[in-house]
Amino acid sequence: MQDGMYWLRFEAYDRTEEGVAVVRRGLVNGGGSVYVWQGRLTLEDGAMRGHLVIRKWNPQAPPDLGMFKTANLDIDGSLDASARSFEMEGHAHGHHVVHLRISGHWLGELADDDNI
Repeated sequence: MQDGMYWLRFEAYDRTEEGVAVVRRGLVNGGGSVYVWQGRLTLEDGAMRGHLVIRKWNPQAPPDLGMFKTANLDIDGSLDASARSFEMEGHAHGHHVVHLRISGHWLGELADDDNI
């Protein structure tokens, strides 16, 4: 998976959470208006796999993705390298009802000394 900034959309039930994530060397760090997500992704033969921890940071917001405060997700999906996008699904450990669909789209390069 290409390092960079990505727009992510999480869907559970009929609710969504959207935000931005930074991917660098397979590590993911990001967040939206209610949740933050961190973890690791690997890519092998077009298949994406990984682990994400999703944590609700905004206690005032409704629980759009479920009643959990923290969920540990195993995720599987695929990358469309030409479109710089991916689709994944996640299932939470210990929360048999937590099932998330995740889509992402590449936004751009990460800043470094050569491009700022």
